[in-house]
Amino acid sequence: MSFRILTLLVLLTTVVVDLPPARAQRIRAASGGLSIIHSLLWVTYDQKLLKKYGLDLEYIAIENGTVGMQALLANEAQFLFSTSSLAVSANLRGGDVAVVAGGLNFIPDKLIVRPEITKPEDLAGKRLAISRFGSSSETSAKLTLEKVGVKPESVSLIQLGGVSTRQVALMAGQVQATVLSDPQATAAVNAGMKLWVDLSDSKWGLPRICFNCFMAKRSYLEANREAAINFLKAVIEGLYLLKRDKPLGVRLIKKYLRLNDEAASIGYDFYIGKHGEGMLILPERRGMEFIIAEVAKSNPAASKATPESLRLVEPSLLDEIKKSGFVERVR
Repeated sequence: MSFRILTLLVLLTTVVVDLPPARAQRIRAASGGLSIIHSLLWVTYDQKLLKKYGLDLEYIAIENGTVGMQALLANEAQFLFSTSSLAVSANLRGGDVAVVAGGLNFIPDKLIVRPEITKPEDLAGKRLAISRFGSSSETSAKLTLEKVGVKPESVSLIQLGGVSTRQVALMAGQVQATVLSDPQATAAVNAGMKLWVDLSDSKWGLPRICFNCFMAKRSYLEANREAAINFLKAVIEGLYLLKRDKPLGVRLIKKYLRLNDEAASIGYDFYIGKHGEGMLILPERRGMEFIIAEVAKSNPAASKATPESLRLVEPSLLDEIKKSGFVERVR
């Protein structure tokens, strides 16, 4: 088993433990962006759940989805857990990426601003932090700005990295706004920052999408279908292990995100306790149409694309697992 953390394009650390027999097939799975819902992968790695299938998991934690997609396209990872907008952008360039399982079927991001920002026009010319261009945080940032009547081009988008890094920058006054998810969003508001837009609120009328989902290249799935199904089985088993064992979930959240007990518990209850089973749900067609339309705002090539023309969703693996009764056996 091995675990690697990448920040932007720099490989920071590699830990290799308990190497499997040479015959074990290795699967590399990457997180693109780090938030509590990624504990679906953390528990699969931590509890070595792929070993029962004769597989070895190498987990790569990457601070943003854009670099994660680069790893997937370069065959440095076989699965990526990140935002589905990355699959749209990749397939517009001739990629063969497909969503194979869900994750979060809504946008959990919130627009948080500093207290001196009192009205939308105050944001003109100000700095708004995102993780990286092309990432889900950029999509969320532009959506939240539009909801309050601010033209995204009037604000300076600054690439700063993960959600905790952006929270620190906002608190320090290095930026005047950012998009955060919980528990960092609630912590920032409790410390005096202001919540302007919560995209998970139904009042904004957003469709069900795969804000976070499992993706793989179709070429890999066609050549390694059994391994791919076993990978998804292990992740599903990990989900229900987390739901039964909150202390395990809190421990993993603290390990990967360096949160305290209270913040980790709040995040667990929201992402795993309340919304964890979203991984068993593929995105609605209109949700993918919504994502394509968002991508089209910065990439005109997406304007005439459809979920079918881009071959964005591959339901057969999850369907096979559900029909086999596996979910009921591990639930």
